[in-house]
Amino acid sequence: MLQTARVCVYTIETTKKAMDQHQLTSTFLRLRAGLGRCAARMLGDDDAADDALQDAFFRLWQRRDAIKTEKDAAGLSVTAVRHVALDMLRRRKVRIAVSMDEAGDIAASDDVDDREELYARIKSIIDKHLSPRQQAVLRMHDIEGMAYCDIAEEMGTTQENVRMILSRARKTIREIYKNTGYE
Repeated sequence: MLQTARVCVYTIETTKKAMDQHQLTSTFLRLRAGLGRCAARMLGDDDAADDALQDAFFRLWQRRDAIKTEKDAAGLSVTAVRHVALDMLRRRKVRIAVSMDEAGDIAASDDVDDREELYARIKSIIDKHLSPRQQAVLRMHDIEGMAYCDIAEEMGTTQENVRMILSRARKTIREIYKNTGYE
């Protein structure tokens, strides 16, 4: 007797499924401390490093369907944090602006050294005497050119509060500038 053998054909899935949301989130959270140290080292500021991590995770989240394994997620996390930090550094260098009424006399001068010295003094005042919130609002408005409504939305506050923070920051800078004898 001849028996027929049944052959079962199984299709082998050649493409892996994308990581689920929980896997991606847990992988990023596991790497967060190391990524944060890397970003802080590049940016020189823990708050900016936290912003870089958040932006990097957002970029990963947008591409989550393309991430297949934890190894891919880890590699893309490192790359995304590095790229976000570099973007932030580029923005700092490209958009150097000082919006100070008292700076007009020196800024109008043709002497580049005076302008660079003025910029360094004002930057020092900003770094030493303004709160991180005041620094952020000043940076977003005067350097990045953001509108009050956009700043308010990003900071989770009102436009009036943004104006008040900006006004107080400028007042602090003016007072310290005058009182330290830089005039």
